[in-house]
Amino acid sequence: MNFWHLNTSNNINKNSMLTHNLGYIGLGTIHDNVYQNRLTKNGTTPHQFKQFQQNAKKGDIIFLYHNKVGYIAYGEYNGIVNNSTIAPGWSDYEVQKHLIIKKWNKIENPSTKHFRRKTLVIIKEKDYFNSLINEL
Repeated sequence: MNFWHLNTSNNINKNSMLTHNLGYIGLGTIHDNVYQNRLTKNGTTPHQFKQFQQNAKKGDIIFLYHNKVGYIAYGEYNGIVNNSTIAPGWSDYEVQKHLIIKKWNKIENPSTKHFRRKTLVIIKEKDYFNSLINEL
């Protein structure tokens, strides 16, 4: 089992993700070839999503990070990616992927420890995140 970091992007998406047990990933807009250009560069969100698709498994744990607040929730990834809905905090032109989460479990005392500015990356500090789950 792997642990993953997912950034909420904004308050509107954060609230919607928690309500609907989803994880939103915006890959870039279809205008001006932003999405196509990002696909070719390492470290971009499309590249991070590709790594997720190659390495994530059903049952992996995703930690939801909200900027300047910390890790606010965690949930079990059910192995499904959906792209048929539109996140409320982005434009209709945003290429989107939505991770299906069994249930978000809120973290009462969010922590910025081990945070990342990335959108979606694997977490290597497993001991810390195991202890965070065990405290809840």
